[in-house]
Amino acid sequence: MELVAKINLLFAGGGAIAGILSAFLWGMPTDQGGFALLAIFISLFYVSFKLAPRLIEFSPDEFPGGKWTGGTAVKKGFFGFFIMWLVLWIFTHTILVS
Repeated sequence: MELVAKINLLFAGGGAIAGILSAFLWGMPTDQGGFALLAIFISLFYVSFKLAPRLIEFSPDEFPGGKWTGGTAVKKGFFGFFIMWLVLWIFTHTILVS
């Protein structure tokens, strides 16, 4: 499997975890719930970014197209992370409510 595909899967997995956690925290009071969701989203995206070289076992210089930086992580992994977060947040919240 290509390196970029592995990175996309890692970010999608992080988004899935963030989505499930966000669904459980949605019941917080309204003034704190939004901040909790945003904190979970940003922190797990950051953790995925930092753990990618260690889990996939590549050096930051081996990444195609230059170095592995935060901007590269946003370009390569944000869409998958966001979609998985959104879908699993809605899905898990719907199951918890019904």
